[in-house]
Amino acid sequence: MDDKIDNSYKWRAMLVVSIGVFMATLDGSIVNVALPTLTRYFSTNLNTIQWVLLSYLLTITTLLLTLGRLSDMYGKKYIFCGGLLIFTIGSAFCGLSASSGQLIASRVVQGIGAAMLMANGPAIVTQVFPSTERGKALGLIGTVVSIGSMTGPALGGFLIDLAGWQSIFYINIPIGLAGTVYAMKVLEPDEVHRSQKFDIPGAVLMFVSVVALMLGITQGQEMGWGSPVIIVLFTLFILFLGLFLITEKRARMPIIELDLFRNKPFSAANTSGFLSFVAMFSVILLMPYYMEEILGYSTKSVGLALMAVPLIMALVAPLSGWVFDKTNSPLPGSLGMAITALALFLIAGLNRDSSFLDIIMRLGLVGLGMGMFQSPNNSIIMGSVRSNRLGIASGMLATMRNLGMVTGIAVSAAVFTRSLRLLESTGLAYEPAFIGGFHDAFLVAAVICLAGVFTSLVRGGEKLR
Repeated sequence: MDDKIDNSYKWRAMLVVSIGVFMATLDGSIVNVALPTLTRYFSTNLNTIQWVLLSYLLTITTLLLTLGRLSDMYGKKYIFCGGLLIFTIGSAFCGLSASSGQLIASRVVQGIGAAMLMANGPAIVTQVFPSTERGKALGLIGTVVSIGSMTGPALGGFLIDLAGWQSIFYINIPIGLAGTVYAMKVLEPDEVHRSQKFDIPGAVLMFVSVVALMLGITQGQEMGWGSPVIIVLFTLFILFLGLFLITEKRARMPIIELDLFRNKPFSAANTSGFLSFVAMFSVILLMPYYMEEILGYSTKSVGLALMAVPLIMALVAPLSGWVFDKTNSPLPGSLGMAITALALFLIAGLNRDSSFLDIIMRLGLVGLGMGMFQSPNNSIIMGSVRSNRLGIASGMLATMRNLGMVTGIAVSAAVFTRSLRLLESTGLAYEPAFIGGFHDAFLVAAVICLAGVFTSLVRGGEKLR
């Protein structure tokens, strides 16, 4: 294959991956704005309807590493294309749902397809781009992920007002079908390793441990962190994680080679990525409430303000990746993490008199920092493993992202709620108590982000694949 064809193919493959990753991440957030509508439509309550969101997120997170391993064994093309098709079918089922139970089950189908996409997207991009362009390419994928996550609420509100809640799922069908056909035509089969044996005991133990962890994190705030159910869930997580580690250490062909975590760039970059999403998802959770309840902005205005983050990231992430490709230095990415921490600290200072421009500037600073950080970090993760482990590295990257999102929502909600109640118990009115809880939640997010600065400083400096 000559260079010209290579150059053409890598960008066509990038387009295929971008379509799949955008759809998967968009549907992780687009449902948020529909929850009140769905509660009324199905005549149910929030405790039930929240599983429309949680079932999708749980399914993705529990399957990512398993699907990453399977893609290394059986080929990334067919699992990715199958993911596009399953996701599209799940979207159709979601739109046709006649009850909340059917919708939740359909979201599980969607989640299976999304996991197949997320577990393979970065691996395919890493495979088709040379190492000298990996940072730039993964920066573009990181931008797609962020735009998908941040665009969801604004696009969802517009579609629901225009055509009903079903439209947020039906819009995926033509895109998904066209994307599946295009992916089958464009993507070339990659090297497979069918002689390898799949680690079924390891997959089962990992599945149970991740499910227990996710349920504990997502339900802890509602049920109480000291409730027997939550304690049992976290105990199960620790128990099954321990059994998983023992099994993986003894397995001849494990799902995860534990030696990967002795690889300093791989382990430090995954930790940094996790911390970055824990910190950033405080923005996703609390900013809409602050802008609507305290400042009185419309849903449309909130969506426009939040778009500052992905728009700045879209500009910065590819440039940051290009700089990393040229320098192989962790410093620009670490600086980006520090800028994000500063931005979160500044957001903590917002009050009842803050202007729309002030909010956008601080959110834009979040986008600048995250754009500088994500591309080098993802490049380090994907460049620190052998080519026959790209699938599992891609799965680990996405797993850390999803765990970070869920943990960030849980941590910020817990800190905010506790501070709000404490302040209200002293006789403070709701609005100043809200501002106090908002302040505390973003200070905690800033501290978490600062911890990520230190872990990111030890990610790079070594020659990557």
